[in-house]
Amino acid sequence: MFPSVDFVFWPASARIHGFRGHVEAARAGGFTALAIAPETYLDALESGLTPSDMKAMAADAGAPLRYLDSLTDWAPIRVPAECSPELRARFDVSTDHSFRMCEKLGLTSILAVAGYDKGTVELSRLIDGFGRLCERAHAQGYRIDLEFMPFWGMPNLSDAWAIVGGVNPPNAGILVDVWHFSKGAYELDLLKSLPGKHLAGMQIDDGVRRQVGKSLFDDTINYRNFPGEGEFDVVEIIKIVAGKGNLHHVGPEVFSLEADALSARDAGIRSGDTSRKMLVEAGVKLATA
Repeated sequence: MFPSVDFVFWPASARIHGFRGHVEAARAGGFTALAIAPETYLDALESGLTPSDMKAMAADAGAPLRYLDSLTDWAPIRVPAECSPELRARFDVSTDHSFRMCEKLGLTSILAVAGYDKGTVELSRLIDGFGRLCERAHAQGYRIDLEFMPFWGMPNLSDAWAIVGGVNPPNAGILVDVWHFSKGAYELDLLKSLPGKHLAGMQIDDGVRRQVGKSLFDDTINYRNFPGEGEFDVVEIIKIVAGKGNLHHVGPEVFSLEADALSARDAGIRSGDTSRKMLVEAGVKLATA
């Protein structure tokens, strides 16, 4: 068994329900932490909630707010050329605003992603920008996880490693999302070779190997499967990352039309149950609320 890890609810499967629904889902699924996106935060403020209210609601549910999802401002381009209003609300956010959110909500970890298109930014600028973000986060006690996705500017694990390896920060690493890893170059040997100190976070989900929908992006936001309900090697990938001994947090991220049809409570329960099954098979011990 590996050391216990934080069981995070990334609210993809309850995305249509708003912050209150995210909290309900996290409680129902037995999660020990909750992630929040910039647009969710602003919507909650507009609904009349204060940051203190949000903190208290999540804590009372046994899933304190800890993770910011996400930040693209570390690179010189925040959003891809083709950008929906929904995606812009999440991505077109400054680092200053993101850090203010972290301070007001008591967050401790930031998920950094690539909003730039492939080939639009030189690697040296990416290393420099990520390094500056890590330095600023380190000064304020935050951890940074860099997530690659099989579209836009950082599609594969090797792309993320070129940046993280170029910086070698003490407070940052690569977040491995099973869907992104499996739909991309599937660089299993590289994953096995990376130092454990830079592999502290995972998002788990599932899918089919062929593309579903009109594009890979359509596939990722509408047709993911819950862990263990698709064709991916979910348990094997978890074992590789967890086996390095530095896995701090793991949780499901299931964007799908199927999940959208569920109530917030049912989305949380199904996310929790399917994820626990995979984690138990992989020998991962979860923290308790």
